[in-house]
Amino acid sequence: MLIFIRIFLILYGLIAAGTGFHAMTGPYDPAIAPMADNSHRFIAAIWASLALGFFYCAWFPSEVALFRFLMIALFIGGIVRAVALVHYSPTPIIWAVILLELIPTPILWYMHSKLIASNL
Repeated sequence: MLIFIRIFLILYGLIAAGTGFHAMTGPYDPAIAPMADNSHRFIAAIWASLALGFFYCAWFPSEVALFRFLMIALFIGGIVRAVALVHYSPTPIIWAVILLELIPTPILWYMHSKLIASNL
């Protein structure tokens, strides 16, 4: 059970670090308003910073509060992405991301709770 949790935490951490760094350092697009670009880069930096939390929880699984915060953040992100689908047609990658945020997170929460209850 612990290895499954660690694999997903590292996967989420790598995704957060990679996509966050890519969005932070991408070229400026003049078609986007400067404030929108600035906000996008700020959110990307926060997302990339969450990678540290994912990696920390992977190495220290007894960190309950941080683990739960990260799972809630991912789940809410998945809900927001799903609700946004009323505005556009999703691509397969958007579906994959939504499912990666909505399906594993409650399973990981449950598994982590059982692991903590058994004193790791």
